[in-house]
Amino acid sequence: MTKPSFPVVTEKDAQLPLYLTSIGYWESQERTKRPDGFPDYQWLQAIAGTGELLINNQIYPVKPGQGFLLFPNEAHMYQPLSEPWGVHWVSFNGSLVPQLLQQSGITRSGVFTLTTPDSLIMHITNIYNMSSTGHPFLAMECSKLLYSFLLDLMRSVWTNSPSTAHNYMKLHPVTQFIEANCHRPITIDEMAHCIEVSPQYLCHLFKITLKMRPMEYVNRERINKSKEWMFREPNMKMQDIALRIGFDNPSYFSSVFKKIEGVSPEQFRRSYGRRG
Repeated sequence: MTKPSFPVVTEKDAQLPLYLTSIGYWESQERTKRPDGFPDYQWLQAIAGTGELLINNQIYPVKPGQGFLLFPNEAHMYQPLSEPWGVHWVSFNGSLVPQLLQQSGITRSGVFTLTTPDSLIMHITNIYNMSSTGHPFLAMECSKLLYSFLLDLMRSVWTNSPSTAHNYMKLHPVTQFIEANCHRPITIDEMAHCIEVSPQYLCHLFKITLKMRPMEYVNRERINKSKEWMFREPNMKMQDIALRIGFDNPSYFSSVFKKIEGVSPEQFRRSYGRRG
Protein backbone atom coordinates (compact mmCIF):
# COMPACT_ATOMS: atom_id res chain seq x y z
CA MET A 1 0.00 0.00 0.00
CA THR A 2 2.43 2.63 -1.22
CA LYS A 3 -0.11 5.29 -2.18
CA PRO A 4 -3.78 6.06 -1.49
CA SER A 5 -6.45 4.74 -3.83
CA PHE A 6 -9.51 6.80 -4.77
CA PRO A 7 -11.70 4.72 -7.09
CA VAL A 8 -14.20 6.50 -9.30
CA VAL A 9 -17.72 6.16 -7.84
CA THR A 10 -20.37 6.36 -10.54
CA GLU A 11 -24.06 6.98 -9.87
CA LYS A 12 -24.65 3.27 -10.40
CA ASP A 13 -21.87 2.37 -7.96
CA ALA A 14 -23.45 4.63 -5.33
CA GLN A 15 -26.61 2.52 -5.52
CA LEU A 16 -24.74 -0.50 -4.15
CA PRO A 17 -25.52 -1.31 -0.49
CA LEU A 18 -21.78 -0.91 0.20
CA TYR A 19 -19.24 0.97 -1.88
CA LEU A 20 -15.62 2.05 -1.46
CA THR A 21 -14.62 5.72 -1.67
CA SER A 22 -10.96 5.67 -0.58
CA ILE A 23 -8.33 3.49 1.03
CA GLY A 24 -4.67 3.77 1.98
CA TYR A 25 -1.94 3.80 4.59
CA TRP A 26 0.12 6.58 6.15
CA GLU A 27 3.46 5.55 7.63
CA SER A 28 3.40 8.77 9.62
CA GLN A 29 -0.12 10.09 10.01
CA GLU A 30 -0.18 13.86 10.35
CA ARG A 31 -2.58 16.05 12.30
CA THR A 32 -5.94 16.11 10.55
CA LYS A 33 -8.69 18.57 11.46
CA ARG A 34 -12.11 18.53 9.81
CA PRO A 35 -14.55 21.11 11.23
CA ASP A 36 -17.26 19.87 8.85
CA GLY A 37 -16.41 16.20 9.17
CA PHE A 38 -15.91 13.75 6.30
CA PRO A 39 -18.63 12.89 3.74
CA ASP A 40 -18.36 9.10 4.19
CA TYR A 41 -17.90 6.56 6.96
CA GLN A 42 -14.20 6.12 7.72
CA TRP A 43 -12.33 3.42 9.63
CA LEU A 44 -8.75 4.18 10.71
CA GLN A 45 -6.59 1.57 12.42
CA ALA A 46 -3.28 2.18 14.14
CA ILE A 47 -0.40 -0.28 13.74
CA ALA A 48 2.49 1.78 15.14
CA GLY A 49 2.98 4.74 17.45
CA THR A 50 0.17 6.43 19.35
CA GLY A 51 -2.29 9.17 18.54
CA GLU A 52 -5.49 10.71 19.77
CA LEU A 53 -8.97 11.42 18.45
CA LEU A 54 -10.91 14.52 19.44
CA ILE A 55 -14.65 14.29 18.79
CA ASN A 56 -17.75 15.55 20.59
CA ASN A 57 -15.51 17.44 23.03
CA GLN A 58 -13.92 14.16 24.12
CA ILE A 59 -10.30 13.08 23.65
CA TYR A 60 -9.55 9.38 23.08
CA PRO A 61 -6.06 7.84 22.90
CA VAL A 62 -5.45 5.51 19.92
CA LYS A 63 -2.80 2.80 20.22
CA PRO A 64 -1.75 -0.15 18.03
CA GLY A 65 -4.48 -2.77 18.13
CA GLN A 66 -7.11 -0.06 18.23
CA GLY A 67 -9.11 1.68 15.55
CA PHE A 68 -11.63 4.46 15.33
CA LEU A 69 -14.76 4.83 13.29
CA LEU A 70 -15.92 8.23 12.07
CA PHE A 71 -19.53 8.78 11.07
CA PRO A 72 -20.19 11.08 8.10
CA ASN A 73 -20.26 14.88 8.47
CA GLU A 74 -19.20 14.91 12.12
CA ALA A 75 -16.56 17.43 13.19
CA HIS A 76 -13.37 15.76 14.43
CA MET A 77 -9.62 16.01 14.74
CA TYR A 78 -6.93 13.37 15.12
CA GLN A 79 -3.19 13.72 15.53
CA PRO A 80 -0.06 11.75 16.47
CA LEU A 81 1.26 11.73 20.04
CA SER A 82 4.33 9.66 19.29
CA GLU A 83 5.75 9.36 15.80
CA PRO A 84 5.64 7.68 13.44
CA TRP A 85 1.93 7.01 13.90
CA GLY A 86 1.21 4.34 11.28
CA VAL A 87 -2.45 4.27 10.28
CA HIS A 88 -4.43 2.24 7.74
CA TRP A 89 -7.71 3.74 6.59
CA VAL A 90 -10.71 2.84 4.49
CA SER A 91 -13.71 5.06 3.72
CA PHE A 92 -17.01 3.74 2.47
CA ASN A 93 -20.72 4.39 2.27
CA GLY A 94 -24.01 2.73 1.33
CA SER A 95 -27.47 1.98 2.67
CA LEU A 96 -26.31 -1.21 4.44
CA VAL A 97 -23.66 0.48 6.59
CA PRO A 98 -25.90 1.78 9.43
CA GLN A 99 -27.52 -1.63 9.87
CA LEU A 100 -24.20 -3.51 10.03
CA LEU A 101 -22.73 -1.03 12.47
CA GLN A 102 -25.81 -1.10 14.67
CA GLN A 103 -25.68 -4.89 14.87
CA SER A 104 -22.12 -4.64 16.15
CA GLY A 105 -23.14 -2.10 18.77
CA ILE A 106 -21.42 0.81 17.02
CA THR A 107 -23.93 3.66 17.10
CA ARG A 108 -21.58 6.64 17.09
CA SER A 109 -18.04 7.69 16.27
CA GLY A 110 -15.39 6.44 18.68
CA VAL A 111 -12.33 4.33 19.45
CA PHE A 112 -12.48 0.54 19.72
CA THR A 113 -10.03 -2.05 21.00
CA LEU A 114 -10.03 -5.08 18.72
CA THR A 115 -9.65 -8.78 19.36
CA THR A 116 -8.42 -9.54 15.83
CA PRO A 117 -6.62 -6.42 14.55
CA ASP A 118 -4.38 -8.37 12.14
CA SER A 119 -7.42 -9.90 10.45
CA LEU A 120 -8.88 -6.46 9.81
CA ILE A 121 -5.58 -5.20 8.37
CA MET A 122 -5.58 -8.17 6.02
CA HIS A 123 -9.08 -7.24 4.86
CA ILE A 124 -7.99 -3.64 4.24
CA THR A 125 -4.97 -4.85 2.28
CA ASN A 126 -7.17 -7.10 0.13
CA ILE A 127 -9.55 -4.23 -0.59
CA TYR A 128 -6.62 -1.97 -1.48
CA ASN A 129 -5.14 -4.57 -3.83
CA MET A 130 -8.49 -5.00 -5.56
CA SER A 131 -9.00 -1.22 -5.85
CA SER A 132 -5.76 -1.00 -7.83
CA THR A 133 -6.55 -3.73 -10.40
CA GLY A 134 -8.76 -1.86 -12.86
CA HIS A 135 -11.24 -4.76 -12.72
CA PRO A 136 -14.21 -4.17 -15.08
CA PHE A 137 -16.59 -4.70 -12.15
CA LEU A 138 -14.37 -2.99 -9.61
CA ALA A 139 -17.11 -1.41 -7.48
CA MET A 140 -18.93 -4.73 -7.03
CA GLU A 141 -15.73 -6.62 -6.21
CA CYS A 142 -14.75 -4.00 -3.63
CA SER A 143 -18.30 -4.09 -2.25
CA LYS A 144 -17.99 -7.84 -1.60
CA LEU A 145 -14.67 -7.36 0.17
CA LEU A 146 -16.07 -4.45 2.21
CA TYR A 147 -18.94 -6.63 3.40
CA SER A 148 -16.50 -9.27 4.62
CA PHE A 149 -14.42 -6.57 6.33
CA LEU A 150 -17.43 -5.11 8.15
CA LEU A 151 -18.58 -8.55 9.30
CA ASP A 152 -15.15 -9.19 10.81
CA LEU A 153 -15.16 -5.70 12.33
CA MET A 154 -18.54 -6.51 13.86
CA ARG A 155 -17.22 -9.76 15.33
CA SER A 156 -14.03 -8.14 16.63
CA VAL A 157 -15.92 -5.35 18.36
CA TRP A 158 -18.68 -7.70 19.57
CA THR A 159 -16.33 -10.15 21.22
CA ASN A 160 -14.42 -7.27 22.76
CA SER A 161 -17.55 -6.37 24.75
CA PRO A 162 -17.40 -8.41 27.99
CA SER A 163 -21.19 -8.42 28.40
CA THR A 164 -21.94 -9.52 24.85
CA ALA A 165 -19.22 -12.17 24.75
CA HIS A 166 -20.30 -13.45 28.16
CA ASN A 167 -23.95 -13.69 27.11
CA TYR A 168 -23.21 -15.68 23.96
CA MET A 169 -20.95 -18.07 25.84
CA LYS A 170 -23.46 -18.34 28.67
CA LEU A 171 -26.23 -19.38 26.26
CA HIS A 172 -24.12 -21.85 24.28
CA PRO A 173 -24.95 -24.90 26.51
CA VAL A 174 -28.64 -24.01 26.21
CA THR A 175 -28.64 -23.83 22.42
CA GLN A 176 -26.73 -27.12 22.29
CA PHE A 177 -29.31 -28.69 24.61
CA ILE A 178 -32.13 -27.41 22.40
CA GLU A 179 -30.55 -28.83 19.24
CA ALA A 180 -30.14 -32.24 20.87
CA ASN A 181 -33.60 -32.38 22.45
CA CYS A 182 -35.96 -30.40 20.22
CA HIS A 183 -37.55 -33.66 19.03
CA ARG A 184 -39.34 -33.88 22.39
CA PRO A 185 -41.18 -31.41 24.64
CA ILE A 186 -38.73 -28.99 26.29
CA THR A 187 -39.57 -26.79 29.26
CA ILE A 188 -38.16 -23.42 30.25
CA ASP A 189 -37.08 -24.99 33.56
CA GLU A 190 -34.97 -27.58 31.74
CA MET A 191 -33.25 -24.94 29.66
CA ALA A 192 -32.62 -22.74 32.69
CA HIS A 193 -31.17 -25.72 34.56
CA CYS A 194 -28.50 -26.12 31.84
CA ILE A 195 -26.80 -22.94 33.04
CA GLU A 196 -28.18 -22.86 36.60
CA VAL A 197 -30.23 -19.70 36.31
CA SER A 198 -33.89 -18.93 36.96
CA PRO A 199 -36.42 -19.25 34.11
CA GLN A 200 -37.00 -15.51 34.36
CA TYR A 201 -33.31 -14.73 33.93
CA LEU A 202 -33.03 -17.18 31.02
CA CYS A 203 -35.83 -15.33 29.21
CA HIS A 204 -34.04 -12.04 29.87
CA LEU A 205 -30.75 -13.46 28.58
CA PHE A 206 -32.35 -14.70 25.35
CA LYS A 207 -34.10 -11.39 24.82
CA ILE A 208 -31.04 -9.17 25.19
CA THR A 209 -28.69 -11.52 23.32
CA LEU A 210 -30.75 -13.15 20.54
CA LYS A 211 -33.73 -10.76 20.49
CA MET A 212 -36.22 -13.61 20.98
CA ARG A 213 -37.78 -15.73 23.71
CA PRO A 214 -36.40 -19.22 24.47
CA MET A 215 -39.44 -21.02 23.01
CA GLU A 216 -39.17 -18.97 19.83
CA TYR A 217 -35.62 -20.29 19.46
CA VAL A 218 -36.84 -23.84 20.13
CA ASN A 219 -39.49 -23.53 17.43
CA ARG A 220 -36.98 -22.16 14.93
CA GLU A 221 -34.71 -25.13 15.62
CA ARG A 222 -37.66 -27.49 15.15
CA ILE A 223 -38.64 -25.87 11.86
CA ASN A 224 -35.07 -26.27 10.61
CA LYS A 225 -35.17 -29.94 11.59
CA SER A 226 -38.47 -30.35 9.71
CA LYS A 227 -36.81 -29.08 6.52
CA GLU A 228 -34.08 -31.70 6.94
CA TRP A 229 -36.74 -34.42 7.25
CA MET A 230 -38.53 -33.18 4.14
CA PHE A 231 -35.38 -33.75 2.11
CA ARG A 232 -34.30 -36.91 3.89
CA GLU A 233 -37.72 -38.59 3.59
CA PRO A 234 -39.61 -36.92 0.71
CA ASN A 235 -42.57 -39.30 1.08
CA MET A 236 -43.03 -38.83 4.81
CA LYS A 237 -46.36 -37.30 5.80
CA MET A 238 -46.31 -33.88 7.40
CA GLN A 239 -48.02 -35.11 10.56
CA ASP A 240 -45.25 -37.68 11.01
CA ILE A 241 -42.59 -35.01 10.50
CA ALA A 242 -44.35 -32.82 13.05
CA LEU A 243 -44.22 -35.61 15.63
CA ARG A 244 -40.54 -36.31 14.97
CA ILE A 245 -39.54 -32.71 15.64
CA GLY A 246 -41.50 -32.25 18.86
CA PHE A 247 -44.91 -30.96 17.72
CA ASP A 248 -47.81 -33.04 19.08
CA ASN A 249 -50.31 -31.07 16.99
CA PRO A 250 -49.72 -31.06 13.19
CA SER A 251 -51.92 -27.99 12.78
CA TYR A 252 -49.80 -26.06 15.26
CA PHE A 253 -46.66 -27.20 13.43
CA SER A 254 -48.11 -25.88 10.16
CA SER A 255 -49.03 -22.59 11.83
CA VAL A 256 -45.55 -22.10 13.32
CA PHE A 257 -43.88 -23.08 10.04
CA LYS A 258 -45.90 -20.53 8.07
CA LYS A 259 -45.27 -17.80 10.63
CA ILE A 260 -41.50 -18.32 10.42
CA GLU A 261 -41.09 -19.18 6.73
CA GLY A 262 -44.01 -17.28 5.19
CA VAL A 263 -45.33 -20.42 3.43
CA SER A 264 -46.92 -23.68 4.55
CA PRO A 265 -44.76 -26.82 4.95
CA GLU A 266 -46.36 -28.32 1.83
CA GLN A 267 -45.63 -25.19 -0.22
CA PHE A 268 -42.04 -25.17 1.02
CA ARG A 269 -41.52 -28.80 0.02
CA ARG A 270 -43.06 -28.26 -3.42
CA SER A 271 -40.91 -25.18 -4.01
CA TYR A 272 -37.87 -27.45 -3.80
CA GLY A 273 -39.31 -29.96 -6.20
CA ARG A 274 -40.35 -32.44 -3.54
CA ARG A 275 -43.75 -34.04 -3.41
CA GLY A 276 -46.22 -32.57 -0.92
